[in-house]
Amino acid sequence: MYSLNTDLRGQLEDLKKQTADLRKEVGELKMEVKSKVGFLEKEMEKSSQPMRRHQADLGARVDKLQMDVQALMGRFEEGKHFAEKNLQETKTLRESYQTKLEGLDKRIAAIEKSVEPLGKKTDISEKEKAAEKETSPEKPSAKTPAKPENAEASASKTPEKPVKTAALTPDDAYKKAYGLYNKGNIPAAREEFRRFLDVNPKSKYAENAHFWLGECYFSEKKYDEAILEFDEVIKKFPKGNKVPDALYRQGMAFLEMKDTMNAKLIFKEVVKRHPKSDQAARARKKLQELP
Repeated sequence: MYSLNTDLRGQLEDLKKQTADLRKEVGELKMEVKSKVGFLEKEMEKSSQPMRRHQADLGARVDKLQMDVQALMGRFEEGKHFAEKNLQETKTLRESYQTKLEGLDKRIAAIEKSVEPLGKKTDISEKEKAAEKETSPEKPSAKTPAKPENAEASASKTPEKPVKTAALTPDDAYKKAYGLYNKGNIPAAREEFRRFLDVNPKSKYAENAHFWLGECYFSEKKYDEAILEFDEVIKKFPKGNKVPDALYRQGMAFLEMKDTMNAKLIFKEVVKRHPKSDQAARARKKLQELP
């Protein structure tokens, strides 16, 4: 029993030593693990900082984008409101312009009706005078001696032929009218341009003739007639060279008539239809000057 107790005591001592060693190793392992965990936490902290900064930058960018979108929406709504207002204003001005033109057409028709009877009376009076001349015998002049009977007989057998004046060619007729305009003889030029268009409505100079006839009316301060004549250029020759000029001069005629609303409408049409023309540049300047 004594030897057995001695063996057990020796084994217990060994177990205590082994236990102490194990506890020491466990303590060392805990310290090592703790140290490594701390190191890993520091490394994770370092690695997470750029990500946090990136997230902060993304958040700031998102906020800025939201503000930009709100600003754009505001500008869009403002532009939409302005466009609708401008469209309504343009529609109103166009209706007013159309009404104005219809009124001018009626006035021109009334003028033509009132002038037509006068023309008929003039023609009738001229025919009556011509008939009187033909029926009334010619009185011999006191200064001219009486002709012998043979001479009278020969004269009655061979009546004199009336002298015919050569008709002007379209080119010459247009040059004549344009020359009168350049010389400042506006009434005569107006009559010649009107006569040219009556005789040569499909001439290559018809577009220019309508335009310069409108300029004659404009110079005479007959702005209603000028507007209608410029409108003939726009309607009959929509692709002609004089269309931008005619449209711009219509606006100027309305301006002279103190019709600012229709003048602005016409100037806007010049800019819209012919944006690169000289007339568009002048129209833009007029629109800036007008209230």
